[in-house]
Amino acid sequence: MTRKQIFSWFFFGIFIFLIYLFYQIIKPFIFSLFWAAIISLILYPVHERLTRFMRNRVGVSSLLMTLLSTLVLVVPVVIVITTLAVEMFDAYQSLRDKLELVKLRSMIEHLKELIPVTVLEEIERRFNVGELKLEQIILTAVGTISRYIFDQVQQGAKNLTSIILSFIVMIFAMFFFFRDGRKLYEELKYLIPMTEEQKNRIFDRFYDILNAVILGIIATAAVQGFITGIIFWALGISFAVLGGVITFVFSLLPIGGSAFVWFPVGVYLLVSGEFLKGTVLLLLGGLVVSSVDNILKPLIIGGRVKLPTLFLFLSILGSVKAFGFSGIILGPVVLVVFLSFIEIYKTEYREAGD
Repeated sequence: MTRKQIFSWFFFGIFIFLIYLFYQIIKPFIFSLFWAAIISLILYPVHERLTRFMRNRVGVSSLLMTLLSTLVLVVPVVIVITTLAVEMFDAYQSLRDKLELVKLRSMIEHLKELIPVTVLEEIERRFNVGELKLEQIILTAVGTISRYIFDQVQQGAKNLTSIILSFIVMIFAMFFFFRDGRKLYEELKYLIPMTEEQKNRIFDRFYDILNAVILGIIATAAVQGFITGIIFWALGISFAVLGGVITFVFSLLPIGGSAFVWFPVGVYLLVSGEFLKGTVLLLLGGLVVSSVDNILKPLIIGGRVKLPTLFLFLSILGSVKAFGFSGIILGPVVLVVFLSFIEIYKTEYREAGD
């Protein structure tokens, strides 16, 4: 082994070790940096126009963009969370008052009126579930759900400090991505050992899929919010407009989404004695509103960037399960980069070999 080879092994060994250490340092904030990069990349054309308007004062325009982005992110979230907290507390109080044995018996009577007697008798015979036992099962289920919700709220309160710190890191990183984004982009392109045409192909596809994903998320959430509002209005629920708006916000979440709105309302209607309305809402919410997310989003994203709908659907579901909220963007991005590499392999290596 020559001296040059020894130096190369030593250099790259230390370099890989340093990369690992650097990753461990930024690991707690990796998704904060990821979202800061995504938001700044989406808004970068606006930032460039603002910079030109302010006579190339990049620092000032970066600060203004960061402040505006923070307001757009924080204000709606705070309003929705505050509104939901008040509504959930009121609903819990009302639910606790209404959830008595008499009400449960009333619900069972409603159930008996809608379901044929022979079906109820068959259920009681097969599962040994009488009226009294059914009441106990419902009480136990409600108690379990209540404890679960309380535990989740408690866990969220414990993680509040971590969430606030991650958000501060994201806002701080956004400023530097706005200010130094062009330099970082050029440095990243320079470090990639590929031809200029290959790098441009990958980065162009990345930007296209990013815009398509954002459009797909917003369009799907808007449709879900609109449908939920229409259902609420048709069922005579008083807060139809507010319900639609809140559904739009929650539909932006990859897990749960619109179900965070229509499911509690449906359960509340059932417990309140509005059995038909509650059943219709739960059925339409599960079969119509939630299905929009699984059907419309892959179609919009796949149609804009010409990706196989099946692979796109699986990439979104799998990455959300693996990475949480960030997976809704990571999945399609990984898929499009992977397919770009396959195209490069076919063009540069496979066809060249043939």
